[in-house]
Amino acid sequence: MEKVSILLSVYRPNPVYLREQLISINRQTYDHLEVIVWNDCPTEEIDRKLFEECLTRFPVKFYEEKQNLGYIGAFEKLSGLADGEYISYCDQDDVWEDGKISECMAAIRENGAIAAVSDRSLIDGDGRITCSSVRQSSKAPSLRWKTGDDITKRAAFFSYCTGMTLVAKREEVQKILPFTPGLPHDQQLIFFLSAAGKAAYVEKALVRHRRYGENASGTLAGIRRKQDYYDTRCKPVRQMLEHFRRMYPDYPGLKEMESCCEARIKGSIFGIWKYRDLMPETYLYEIGLALCPDSVFRHIKGRLISAREI
Repeated sequence: MEKVSILLSVYRPNPVYLREQLISINRQTYDHLEVIVWNDCPTEEIDRKLFEECLTRFPVKFYEEKQNLGYIGAFEKLSGLADGEYISYCDQDDVWEDGKISECMAAIRENGAIAAVSDRSLIDGDGRITCSSVRQSSKAPSLRWKTGDDITKRAAFFSYCTGMTLVAKREEVQKILPFTPGLPHDQQLIFFLSAAGKAAYVEKALVRHRRYGENASGTLAGIRRKQDYYDTRCKPVRQMLEHFRRMYPDYPGLKEMESCCEARIKGSIFGIWKYRDLMPETYLYEIGLALCPDSVFRHIKGRLISAREI
């Protein structure tokens, strides 16, 4: 049985939520696991006693550096530290179903895949289910794809998996490193992995994703003016595609992805429309952004921020 390294980054975790997550890992029906923990708040010690109490079936390793890396940097470090044949990413406040690892590994074997992604449910801060299946409640292409679908070109511009649902072959993940700064690690992972081999989709909610308060982010999180969007949402994709070109210089559709990326950075309405099939979930928004004067955008954004802070 192949070993799966569970990679858990923690930053000032809620001890109640973390306990629930650790207990759910301990209940996994897959037996060959290890847990690798990165403390991304080195000024505060991890409660190792909590880990000892909750994780009684699997070994645990702890790592940290002197500075905070952010979640992308933390998962990059963890990905490099893993030595299991497979890697599974883990958040500090979710809850896994007992068969999460077993069913993802079964999907990988049955489909000759190098990675598997599952559906997820949503829970609130009190653990109540607010959505039993994100996949079934949405028509978004990023949530409706199936095993073996060619998702690579679209995955360059929108994440086609949520990190805590992903199980992937370690050697393929480590080929991707280092991650591109500023882009979610899960978006980068599924993009590169889908180009390297088959990705399987488990049409079952295997993770209860906790959404509450400030842990939920949106399209405009951290954006106060139009240029912020282009700098933080579009330009990092250009850097990721440069990395992709070095790995897959002859990949079909690479030039199309690069042209789409440049159209986004320039706010080219014609270009965004031309490549709308590569970004079906965002092209209308980005056309609207291109048409909206920056002064109007900043006013609207400012009103939204003020309303949220009341």
